Amino acid sequence: MAISLQPFHETPILTPLTGDTDARDPDAMHRSSATPMSPTDLRYRECLDNARRVCAAGTVPTMLVIGGPEMAAVRCNEALATLLNQPRAATRDESGPTLLSGGWPAVAEALRPLYGTDGPAMPPESAPLQLPTEPPLSLRATPLLVDGRVVGVLATATLDGAIAKLEEAMRAEVARTTAARSRFLASASHDLRQPFQAMRLFLDALTTQVQDNARASRTAGMLANAMTAGEQLLNALLDISTLDAGTVEADLQPVSLDAMLQSLAEEFRPQAEEKGLRLRVHLPCRAFTRSDPVLLGRIVRNLLANAIRYTQRGGILLGLRRRDGQWRIEVWDTGFGIPQDKLDVIFDEFHQLTNPARDPTRGLGLGLAIVRRLSVLLSAPIDVRSRSGRGSVFAVTVDRLDGEGAAADTLSATASADHGAAAVPLDGMRILVVDDDSMVLSGLLLTLESWGCAFVSASNMREVFAAVDGLEGPPDAILTDLRLPGKVSGFDVIDRVRKLFKADIPAVVLTGETAPESLLEGQRRGCAFLHKPLHPGELRRVLEEVRRDGTAGMAH
Repeated sequence: MAISLQPFHETPILTPLTGDTDARDPDAMHRSSATPMSPTDLRYRECLDNARRVCAAGTVPTMLVIGGPEMAAVRCNEALATLLNQPRAATRDESGPTLLSGGWPAVAEALRPLYGTDGPAMPPESAPLQLPTEPPLSLRATPLLVDGRVVGVLATATLDGAIAKLEEAMRAEVARTTAARSRFLASASHDLRQPFQAMRLFLDALTTQVQDNARASRTAGMLANAMTAGEQLLNALLDISTLDAGTVEADLQPVSLDAMLQSLAEEFRPQAEEKGLRLRVHLPCRAFTRSDPVLLGRIVRNLLANAIRYTQRGGILLGLRRRDGQWRIEVWDTGFGIPQDKLDVIFDEFHQLTNPARDPTRGLGLGLAIVRRLSVLLSAPIDVRSRSGRGSVFAVTVDRLDGEGAAADTLSATASADHGAAAVPLDGMRILVVDDDSMVLSGLLLTLESWGCAFVSASNMREVFAAVDGLEGPPDAILTDLRLPGKVSGFDVIDRVRKLFKADIPAVVLTGETAPESLLEGQRRGCAFLHKPLHPGELRRVLEEVRRDGTAGMAH
């Protein structure tokens, strides 16, 4: 509907200003003349002043077109000026061709019918308008009338157009922020884990050296506990940040639920017995699902750890039941229980109901926050029921996978996981060790020396060639950090050394990163992965496998 300030009169409207007067300011001629304004001129000026105020006050993109489309001056509000990347257009009038460059002819053509210049037909009360942005912004243009004549147009973004533009801007900002966060996490995951890795290696070497001194051993044990608490906090924070950044992808495959849960029960039974709790398992039948076994296992681990931590007497039950074509993994406890009004907030970061003093030995308040994120990633809903003072039950629901194929697919993986072997001596094992962090490198060499290994070390590619030059044959294994100085990676070291000796030398990659691209690169080369901060026992197990079987396999 047209906007009119006055009823129609036969007073002719002012024509566009020409000559030396600024065409973008229709009132300039009146300000420079001592002749009193006519009533029409006053109404004309009042109309434009009001329109400018309306335009500036708009919260959605709005544009004021002054004069006819061919010689129009344009004023934008801040929202539109920002979208057009023309900030000056919010404080002064700009010519249409200057504001929209090559896109103005199409805009002028869309405005022309509002001025009644296309024939004797009655001009429309409004018209759709599209600005040549990316994506195009849709507006609804309404003519401004003074004494029945069109003096300009006020165009406001339609709801759909404004929302689409805002969504596009939000998506771009989210993409930018996510990319920046991913870069930070890649750096933080590596750099923050490095000192913990060095301390863990030095501590292991120190523990071996003082094992005959009871007092020093107790001190080393307390230091180990403090380091473990720090590692847990760091890993949990990085896990949450990585999950929020969307860089974790689920590797879906058939999973034997009964085998996985039985293994987890055996893993946590010593912790339960240490507190005087009984850990029971109820697995009525063979059960299979399609999920990521590592991520699903982390969910159940966190639930079991929480149940043991917050239960003082009684016991824990890890159960599995079939319901509506799905499996429910349930963890029951006889602990403190959770008030009904706290059932949602327990999944928030650092939220603990029974640890006001922030005792780190009673958890960090991050386990359930990680569980919630993993459940969303795996499409495995989690629910909780509880009674204060009586206990709680957490349940994870996963799809049911039937058929002999599922059992066959998981059989080899289960057999591999259950395979065990006696410890293998590492005396004389020749290892090339590469790490640019001097503390981590020193810690690795001390650990390998304590195992009787022979080694050569390097911190960059030049030193790698110098180190292997004196070897009579290929090393038995390559142990390398993933990130090395410059653009060199541990994969480059592995490729060059293998090519130099013309042998498929087993390789172990140490990394603090979790990017799936790196894992795929390692898989293509048959490398084992050990994530920092690693425990020396993990490294020894991989090296024993290399010595026993001649391959490193894939360790996570």
